[in-house]
Amino acid sequence: MLRVYIGYIHISQRMAEKIAVKHNVTSDEVREACQAPSRYERASWHWHPEYGWRLIVFGWAASGRRLKVVLQPVDMIDGTYRLRTAWPAGGNER
Repeated sequence: MLRVYIGYIHISQRMAEKIAVKHNVTSDEVREACQAPSRYERASWHWHPEYGWRLIVFGWAASGRRLKVVLQPVDMIDGTYRLRTAWPAGGNER
C-alpha cells in the first residue's frame, strides 16, 4: 500500500466554498481525513492529461464520514499539497 506523508494541505477560500456548497464537505474534514497525523485509508497517484499528477486519498473525518480527496503536490519533501476537490465517498461506517 502506498503511504505518502501529507503534512499540510493548502485550501483556498474559493475551494473551501466550492466543496462546502457543492459537496457539503468542510476544510476541517479534508484535513482530518488526510493530513498527518491522520491514518488515511489509502492513496494512489493518478495522471490527468490537463492537471498532471494528482494524489487521490480516501480517509475518515472525525465526523465519521469517509471522503475522497484530490490533492495536487506542491512540495512532496515537506508534505505540502493543494486541495483540488473533495466529496463524500460512501461507506460511512467504520
